[in-house]
Formats: sequence, C-alpha cells, structure tokens
Amino acid sequence: MYDRPWIIEDSLDNHLVRFADHTAWQLTKKLSEKPWEGTSPEERRESDEDGEWQPSEAHAVYECLQVQGPRLGSVAIVKVRIEVPFELPPNDDPAERAKEASGLRLNDYTVQEIETLKRVTAAGCSATPTLLAVKVGVQDKSSVLNSNGKPGFSSRWDENVQWWMPGGYIVYILMNKIPAEPLNYNTYWRGQLFTKEDRDEIRSAFKKAYM
Repeated sequence: MYDRPWIIEDSLDNHLVRFADHTAWQLTKKLSEKPWEGTSPEERRESDEDGEWQPSEAHAVYECLQVQGPRLGSVAIVKVRIEVPFELPPNDDPAERAKEASGLRLNDYTVQEIETLKRVTAAGCSATPTLLAVKVGVQDKSSVLNSNGKPGFSSRWDENVQWWMPGGYIVYILMNKIPAEPLNYNTYWRGQLFTKEDRDEIRSAFKKAYM
C-alpha cells in the first residue's frame, strides 16, 4: 500500500469540472484522500487482456461549488479517481509512465462505486448520497490543471513531470452533500459506535434500499 497520497498539496484546488448536463463545478476543498495499489506491471504482463488485474488509483474527495448551471453557488461533493503508476516514486519520463496506462479500463472498485450510487439513487435512499453526474476521461493536457495553470503534480515534483499517467483514466463522481458520517470497516466493525443490533439494522436498511 502506498505510504503517501498522489494528489499532492493543492494540485487540484480550484480545478473546474464540466459535466454532460451543462453544469460546471469548481473543486474548493479537499476533504480526504486515499491511494490504492493495484496489480504490478510484472503480474499484468502475465495476465491476458481480460485477466484479473487492477489499475493503481488515487482517489480524493472534494467539496465543490456550482459555477455554471441552475443552482449557482450550491455545494456538492466530487470524488476524483485517477489512475497512477504502480511504482513510487514515479518515473520522470511521461512516456514510460504512459506504458502502464489502461485507457478507459477502470478499476473494478470504481465501477462498483458508480453502479452502487446509481442503484441507491434510483431507489431514493435518503441515507446515501444522490448521484448527480459522472465524467470519465483520459489524462491529457486538458484534463488536470491546478489554479496556477500547471498540470498534475505539485511544485514538490520536477517541473518536467506532468500527468500522473498520460493516457490513463480520470473519473469525477458528483454527488450531493448530506449531513452524515460515512461508514467504513473500522467504524462499523471495530469501533464502539454500534452494537450487533445496530449493525443488523444498518444492513437491513441498506439491503432494502439497494435491492
């Protein structure tokens, strides 16, 4: 597992994302970030194109502001999922990093998150975010620019190092902001917040909404 995040410092602060519904949202505040280590290049070479390999990702959650659309000034949440190289530190040569790019073959967990949000949104579940829009693109010179107009990495990296993975995917998942705390493995199983009865009730409510 990576020991530090990939979206460093302010590299996506004030980044503008335009969706197919003709709305535009500005990323205003990063709330969290987590890297996910995928399959090594060596293991990928041993697999067929349809084999069980996964791209490495960085995913960060941002608060965002609508700057174009019917609800100007409204606040929502954008989760950004970006394909990144397997090795840390990354190769300085963008052409070398691009060799690992999977194009639009998304990590299975990214696909699963989008499909789950679609289902709970269609079911009208009030305990989960409502999916507003999804944008799937390829990292290129138009995909990632920070507030200073510089692509990709922050100033800690060599200025010649630009895109995380040229030709790799970048996914924006836009959802409404709800007044709740997200559940994760530690809070659900290991924390002291829930009894067994509480967990059973949560499972039952989620199953009802999801099915």
